[in-house]
Amino acid sequence: MNTLRVTLISAVLAIASATAFATSHIPSASMTDGEIRKVDRDAKKLTIKHGPILNLDMPAMTMVFQVKDARVLDQVKAGDKIKFAAEKTGGAYVVTHVEAVQ
Repeated sequence: MNTLRVTLISAVLAIASATAFATSHIPSASMTDGEIRKVDRDAKKLTIKHGPILNLDMPAMTMVFQVKDARVLDQVKAGDKIKFAAEKTGGAYVVTHVEAVQ
């Protein structure tokens, strides 16, 4: 009975750990503060006024980003304060993660 209990508990913990890893947020240290200036659903782009983006060695400015996932365009609107992550992919700057700031 104890072996079964230990095996079951181990399985539950493994599943919980895998789920937590798969849904984990990007560390806030790699996130940049920003404000949505424009949402262009047709072009699948966001215009964001942002602080320095450390991983891209980019100073604060306002610029247009592509989005990795077009569903983000339905979750934000002009004026929203956000934290976001971006990367350079194929010569384009792409927003990979967005979180609303309260």
